[in-house]
Amino acid sequence: MNLKTLWVILILLTARFPTVVGQTLPEWQNLLYRSGLDTTGVRLDSATLSRLAYELAYGNRPNRLSYWNLPEQIDSARVNQVVEQIRQKTPDWVAQWHSLEPVFEPYQKLRAGLDSLMFFGGDSIPRWHEIKTALNNYRWLNRVTSDLVVVVNIPSATLRVLNRQGNEVLLSRVIVGNPRTPTPLFGAQLTRIITYPYWNVPRSIAVKEFLPKIKRNPAGFLDAMRLQVLDAKGRIVAPESVNWTALSAQNFPYRLRQSTGCDNALGVMKFDVNSPFDIYLHDTNHRELFSSNRRFLSHGCIRVAKPVELANLLLQSPYFKPAFLESRQVNLPSRTVPLPGPVPVLIQYQTVDVNSAGTLVFYPDVYGWQTVKR
Repeated sequence: MNLKTLWVILILLTARFPTVVGQTLPEWQNLLYRSGLDTTGVRLDSATLSRLAYELAYGNRPNRLSYWNLPEQIDSARVNQVVEQIRQKTPDWVAQWHSLEPVFEPYQKLRAGLDSLMFFGGDSIPRWHEIKTALNNYRWLNRVTSDLVVVVNIPSATLRVLNRQGNEVLLSRVIVGNPRTPTPLFGAQLTRIITYPYWNVPRSIAVKEFLPKIKRNPAGFLDAMRLQVLDAKGRIVAPESVNWTALSAQNFPYRLRQSTGCDNALGVMKFDVNSPFDIYLHDTNHRELFSSNRRFLSHGCIRVAKPVELANLLLQSPYFKPAFLESRQVNLPSRTVPLPGPVPVLIQYQTVDVNSAGTLVFYPDVYGWQTVKR
């Protein structure tokens, strides 16, 4: 039985047999507020209590999450047990409530930061809506069970690999999509690494950005970019045989592919993610851009500053040497390296988090996706 079905059953049962929980409404509103949950329209009935308990443990689907295809594990028996104890207002009902919260480190640090704000600031919490969004993101992550999970946060332009306890085992700068071509939010599995990958140029880039430049200087641009022209069947076409002036965005029956090697836009390593988007993690041939604090530069893909460290961590062995990135070779054949098992990848949008010292850190709302409510 999935979570949605369970909620429907609880609501139907409550409608027929209304049950008032043992706490007062002010008690509930205060507890929910201090837990970072919405207090709007809260009622004192069992169905509402169950809904909020599941939200506290596993969160709600994040806004703008475009795709989700990760195995989930939800301990319904545990949540229902706690709900029943709270409904009966056992002496430790507040502790039971908090026992449902995720135990991994980033969430607990964020909760501690929220507690500090409430202690010193009372009911006036700056950027409260963003803090609630961050808490919900971690609660949503709580449903994913894996020894390792890769979390990319767009506003901070960082990638973290967390273990099952939420400890950070790798931190890397990344370059993500610019506001005109934003990186979508999704959850999918990373299953393999491709070395010396081809870059299949997305059609939007091919016709909007490359085609006008090819028309001005076909041989010069294609050679400089090391681009191959392929027909609909994937066969390489001689560029001089194409009437480039007759082509347009509406009439472009070709595909462009960049040859493998250190000058490839994907660099020498690509992390394949099984999402419906043409979005993946990869190395880059412009590593100098990682030194910038504003790393919102790509067409949507995610460039990783530490691809070798990430690859070796996911492969659970020192498969790649640090010098692999500096091999400076071109036109080598692509090779696929499968991971020992699929690793979850979560792309999220979180404008507040905590650093290693437990201090709240706020990031710019680069896409304008986070409405700030005070």
